[in-house]
Amino acid sequence: MKYSALFLALLIAQGMAVAPAQAGPGHSHDEKPKTAQTNSAHAHDDSGHNHGSDHDDDHDEAATIDADMAKRVGIEVATAGAGTIERHIPLYGELVIPPNRQAQVRARFPGMITQIKPAVGDTVKKGEVLALVESNDSLRTYPVTAPIAGVLLQQYASQGEYTAGETLFSLADSSILWAELKVFPAAMDEIKTGLPVHIEARGGRVDSQITHILPASGQPYVLARVELDNSNGRFSAGERVSALVDAEIIDVSLVIDNKALQDMEGKQVVFVREGNRYEPRPLQLGRTDGRFTEVLSGLHATEEYVVVNSYLIKAEIEKAGAAHEH
Repeated sequence: MKYSALFLALLIAQGMAVAPAQAGPGHSHDEKPKTAQTNSAHAHDDSGHNHGSDHDDDHDEAATIDADMAKRVGIEVATAGAGTIERHIPLYGELVIPPNRQAQVRARFPGMITQIKPAVGDTVKKGEVLALVESNDSLRTYPVTAPIAGVLLQQYASQGEYTAGETLFSLADSSILWAELKVFPAAMDEIKTGLPVHIEARGGRVDSQITHILPASGQPYVLARVELDNSNGRFSAGERVSALVDAEIIDVSLVIDNKALQDMEGKQVVFVREGNRYEPRPLQLGRTDGRFTEVLSGLHATEEYVVVNSYLIKAEIEKAGAAHEH
């Protein structure tokens, strides 16, 4: 039994082997495979599947893929249902380290620096000894410790030097960052504290909310502050970011994940699964927020549609259509 070239090539690329099926009693070796094949939707008229006028007769082909093959090639489905569409306001800004997570470290009393402990770039704990200083008054050595946990960014003095209150070290803890987003007058009326925000940077997205709105001295905008968890070190202070603020969240009766959408013959379709059969379903679409889209017609709640690797099914159907033309 031979699978279609598309799926076979994908399995080979993934290091998977597909064993040919053995024909059982009463089965011909010329029988068409039941996996990754395309069938005319008209051949299923007797099965009782009729989706009414919401379907487009132009798409009369469907792919039949058994469950094992679908799993092998990573096809995943979702159930259509109600959801929300977000109306976004785009903002732009920069990541900064909060002031309470920065420290300039000085010696308490004038004296000679007898020892420097960590090196620039080291991570230190709160209370960790950074240097030893011999006091001029008592001639006793006392420790200079880290007031916060963080990374040693700068060292301004060396062993053997005299210190009299100047900064010796600078520390910063970037596990929490602030995104300071510029809000210009056109958007000021809609930007409020507490609104959800999606920070986009380095090809990823982090969700948070606006904690403060602050004036920017001498500037024609205000700053919307958003706190970000950076415990994984993904972001850096000074990095420029874009953000989408949820100015409005709209409840809709039927939404789909945008990853499911494919273009076929100039129409937006999703692939609806019924058993092992995947049918392209043209949709009439409404509002979208870039992640989810409202469905006005063409799909019903509780129907299952392909949300991951739908392009494989599109390619299979188009390949079969091209073969029929020859």
